[in-house]
Amino acid sequence: MDFVFEIILWVGIILLLIGYSWERKKHLFRISGYVLLGIFWVGEVPHYLGINDYFNAGLTFIALPLFAYFGYNEYLSKKWREDPEVMRFLAGGISIASLIYFGIQRIPFLTGLLIRIVTVHTVFFTNLLGYEFTVGATYYPTNSLLYRMSSESIVIPVEGSGIAIILACTGLQVMAAATGLITATKAKLKPKIISLLIVIPSVYIANVARNVMIIYLTYENIVSFDVAHNEIAKTGSMIVLIVLLLIVFEIMPEFYDNIISVVKLPKREPIHQKQQEES
Repeated sequence: MDFVFEIILWVGIILLLIGYSWERKKHLFRISGYVLLGIFWVGEVPHYLGINDYFNAGLTFIALPLFAYFGYNEYLSKKWREDPEVMRFLAGGISIASLIYFGIQRIPFLTGLLIRIVTVHTVFFTNLLGYEFTVGATYYPTNSLLYRMSSESIVIPVEGSGIAIILACTGLQVMAAATGLITATKAKLKPKIISLLIVIPSVYIANVARNVMIIYLTYENIVSFDVAHNEIAKTGSMIVLIVLLLIVFEIMPEFYDNIISVVKLPKREPIHQKQQEES
């Protein structure tokens, strides 16, 4: 991994987190954090292109203009001397989610532990269908368990199935994003806890079920791995996420308000001007 981009990543996360949690010069911290994270994600484009993952390559490519746009809105907040809830929501949600995800993804020991837990559950439930698969040994691309020094995936094979589990198969991305965005929402503690207790276990269970389905469909030659993984599984995952999103909207209306406010950012105007027009 590129040492410079690693520094950019962690400095960006820290600056954005400071801007979320500390009032003094919060806009400058947030702007700096957005710019650095945007640069980091653009630096990931060659990696995804190298493994022919054009979907994620496209997502990482648009990260810089997206984060730059968020930074521009922070500039407007500083200029207009305001701090709308949506901007605090974005800064908190992105920084907390990034801290959780990369805190696990960049430490091989934690990555391997999470993958093993998911693999054990995947094998257990798959074997209920009559198979005798076993959990293989963890493959670490580097000798260090303290910090990830290679972009090569940490892998645990499901022995006998021809399938291996990697970090992307654990649902960590969604769980980290949900935790960050729900935590950063300005609401009472109880609905936050209820939302997390519903979303996190549901995502984990749905992800294990997804792994079981992919193994079954491919092992029985019902469909190819690409069809099972990229079409059937991703469609199912999207349906689950939409349902969970609607549930959280019902439990925590403030979360819904934040999401709508993000969508309406292009129409944003100074709060004092809006109040004058409404009066």
